[in-house]
Amino acid sequence: MTAKSRIELGVGIFIVVGLIILVSFVFLISDFQFIKPGYQFDVVFGFANGLRESAPSRFAGVDIGEVKALRVFYDPQTLKTKVRVRVWVNEDSRIPSDSQVWINTLGLLGEKYLEIIPGEDYNALVKAGDTIIGQDPVAMAEITEETKKLVLKIEQAAGGLNDLLARIHTGQGTLGKLVYDETVYQNISAVSGDLKELTEDLKRHPWKLFFKPKEKPVKK
Repeated sequence: MTAKSRIELGVGIFIVVGLIILVSFVFLISDFQFIKPGYQFDVVFGFANGLRESAPSRFAGVDIGEVKALRVFYDPQTLKTKVRVRVWVNEDSRIPSDSQVWINTLGLLGEKYLEIIPGEDYNALVKAGDTIIGQDPVAMAEITEETKKLVLKIEQAAGGLNDLLARIHTGQGTLGKLVYDETVYQNISAVSGDLKELTEDLKRHPWKLFFKPKEKPVKK
């Protein structure tokens, strides 16, 4: 073997070893799921809200897998378009079939992930190939529309309150007359005084509650 051949062989071996190290390093830092035992199941949503493949899936707040695929399909039973999300989870994940699943937002950057809230029926667990129904997230457009309606109602209520205060200030209506009409105030004061006198009289003569006073005969 010539010196040139030995050099080429050494370079080839170096490149192969480097590629093996590089691939092993990529597998290590990316923590590829296919080298781990696990199972897959589907979650059906009416609205995916920007969920993507490789998004993490969490069970009770702990990462247990990731989203493998998303597929849009037409449901002939409900006559609506829906999204089927295929989820991969670790083999030791025991997910009750009555668990709640929704799409949540991670951090300030808005990254979407699958949130699984544990159910209570551990006698019926989610198995490979099962399909469960997720809870649809609220679209931002719907939130904006509801916020507009709420603001409009607040503005209408504030306008009505201002109108009521203006009528009271000008002495209109029962409350306005009660606040500003001197005659109404004097009548209420007179009634209050009469009630006070009656109360004091009953305290001194409680028998008047049970006996009607005799009427004085009218002189003819």
